[in-house]
Amino acid sequence: MKTYGEVVRELRIKKGISQKQLYEKIMSKSYAIRFEQGKHEISFYLLKLILEQLLMEVDEFLYIFNGYRASEIEQFYYEYGEKGNQNDIDGLISMRTHLKKNPNNVQTELRIAELTARIEQLTEYEKTGIYSKKVIDTQSLMVIQEHLSKVQTWTLGELRLFANTLDYIDYERKSEYFETLLRSIDRYKYFERGRKVICTLLINEIHELVLSNDVADAEHLMKKLSAFTTGVDEMFFRNCHLYYEGVILYIKGERTSGCKKIDQAIEIFATLGYHHQAELSKTIYQELSIHRDKK
Repeated sequence: MKTYGEVVRELRIKKGISQKQLYEKIMSKSYAIRFEQGKHEISFYLLKLILEQLLMEVDEFLYIFNGYRASEIEQFYYEYGEKGNQNDIDGLISMRTHLKKNPNNVQTELRIAELTARIEQLTEYEKTGIYSKKVIDTQSLMVIQEHLSKVQTWTLGELRLFANTLDYIDYERKSEYFETLLRSIDRYKYFERGRKVICTLLINEIHELVLSNDVADAEHLMKKLSAFTTGVDEMFFRNCHLYYEGVILYIKGERTSGCKKIDQAIEIFATLGYHHQAELSKTIYQELSIHRDKK
């Protein structure tokens, strides 16, 4: 595998930048030569200075360094999200089987628990058409809950785990978690990967609150979601906002305006090819209608 220095050398040459131009204010010529030969390591601070001269972010450099592949974590969650959203149970089982062959560590244990919980939930959904929390393995839930209970500083890893398990775990400390999270999530507003994780987290909790008929807290989180979905890249999440805006109106008795927004959102999901999301949104809406009509 190439070293950081060897990759920097390739990028420098392709950009037509001389060693003098790149390293003059950062390190000596002799050290730069040995760095590019892979014979010297440098600090993260110096690497960041070099990347600034190359007009490159650290994330992009690491992506190139890994052979134009996302990190292992990003690859896992991309595949997990893709297969989970398509109800691809066999695909999720295949991911779990592959992970079980890896050395056992905290990260592997968490991913296996997350996959197992989702597989069990989706298997039950295939049989009954209902997403149930009761069918999920107790051991998997315990692994996830014990990890989150020890978190002192929430970073994207924990936020993503929390977001992906929020809809099927009854966290005793969930309100406490959210009280802490809502004070800190704004720091990720201008970090693209962070925005996606935060939007997923907010949508999943809004969904839980809506099912619990907790409109006030749902509306509070909707304001946060609105602030995080102002860009073009967040159109999917913006449409989720439209959908739950309609659901909340429906719950509050404004059925005509609520139904209009719900139908618009479902149509947009279907038009853009998010068929699973469209069907799931229809199911939630139908269950909500039946429940409200019984009252």
